[in-house]
Order: sequence, then structure tokens, then C-alpha cells
Amino acid sequence: MSGFGEESYDLGICQLCFPTPQDAQFLSKELVKIEPWKTLNSSEQGLIDGFQYQDSSTNTYSVMLDDKPVGIISVRYPWLVGPYLGFLGLIPSSQGKGLGKALMAWLEENAKAHSARNIFICVSDFNNEAYEFYKTCGFSKVANLDGLIVDGHGEFLLRKQLS
Repeated sequence: MSGFGEESYDLGICQLCFPTPQDAQFLSKELVKIEPWKTLNSSEQGLIDGFQYQDSSTNTYSVMLDDKPVGIISVRYPWLVGPYLGFLGLIPSSQGKGLGKALMAWLEENAKAHSARNIFICVSDFNNEAYEFYKTCGFSKVANLDGLIVDGHGEFLLRKQLS
């Protein structure tokens, strides 16, 4: 797989590895209950299918803490002129522990290693906590995508320019 295709990564604070079917089941059951997936009408099966999807440009990883799955991250690369973070979700008990910042540092480091000029992310317009998190990571809004996933809610396309 191109770009972000290693089978696993050790980030120090956590590890990334291709999700097992058990990881995908557990994480989908937990994440479907929280925002933004609750409002976006995500189904457990839809998340399971997405979590197990790998192809030549999309790599999905379980975020592991103490050998337990606590989140999921999916990166599409190449996408425009840099990677697209298609999914980042951490179960509530693992939030606020620095995992999100570690994942974003890993993403940026790998993007730079592949000479990417940008990183892109979509965040739901009602997901203020995620939007603020991405802003603190250096992202800015470049487009509004009204009704992209569900009627009545839009997505913000965010971009971080890499130097």
C-alpha cells in the first residue's frame, strides 16, 4: 500500500495496527453511540465495514492502548496533494489522554515524509469539540459542504498546509 501502509506503528503513547474483526466490532459498538456518528445515523455494520476496509490508497488502523482497542484512524493517501484523514474516533474513556495529538503528529510526520503539501479532514459542522481540536492542530476551514452526509448538517473541509 502506498503512503501510510505499514502494518503497525508504535507511537510510544499507543500503537497502531490493522484492525481485527473483533476490534472493528467492539469499536463500532462504542463509537456509534457518540457524536458525530450518532447524529450522522451511522450503523454498527457500516462502521465495521469501514474499519476493515483496506486498499492501495486507504489504510485503517486500530488505536491500541495497553493491547486494547480504544480508537480507529483511517488515512487515504494520496488525496489531492496530501493525505485525507477519513476517520478518527476514540472511545470516550480514552479521550483527553493525548492520543489525538499523538495521532495527528504521526499523520503529519508521515505526510512530510511523503513530500505531501497538505493534510485534509472533514469535520461535522455540529461537532464543535472536534473542530476546536483540529484548529489547535493547525487546521483551517477551506470549504463548507452542506448536506454531504445527512440533510440538515454539513461538513467543514479543513486543511493544514505543511512547510
